[in-house]
Amino acid sequence: MKFRILLGISFLALVHCAYFFPNAGKEGKSPKQLYTECMDTFSDDAKCKEFVLKAIPDADVTLLGATAQISEETSSKLYIRSEMIQKLMSQNKLFVKNLLGEPDEKAIVNSWAPGMEEWVYYRPISKYAEGSRPDKEIRILFSRGAVLKVRHIQPDPIR
Repeated sequence: MKFRILLGISFLALVHCAYFFPNAGKEGKSPKQLYTECMDTFSDDAKCKEFVLKAIPDADVTLLGATAQISEETSSKLYIRSEMIQKLMSQNKLFVKNLLGEPDEKAIVNSWAPGMEEWVYYRPISKYAEGSRPDKEIRILFSRGAVLKVRHIQPDPIR
């Protein structure tokens, strides 16, 4: 009887850890980090670029290797997507406008729900990680002047 109780408690603890911490042991790496580790190991440019594309489909291979040339001004303007979303959540329109600039498109989402507005940015604002290509578009949904949701459309995979 005690064995069944102990087994049940240990099973619940295991399920709890697996449910609430699914990525605890995984390490997220940027395309540049993957490329440099691959080059240290194999020293084959073509194979390493192919490996990075398989690992991270939206990686920009033109930024990898000896031919990588990107200006500091361009790379400093692009935000990392997760950091940008954390920074924007629950902020007001003035903060978003100062951070990202004027939106490319403004739209009232629901005519029956006053105060719902969506701003769309088509220009490059954010990217997944260092070495990734910029997102195609960012949509910011406002409810009564505060950011309710930030959505993104990933770049097309390079094949």
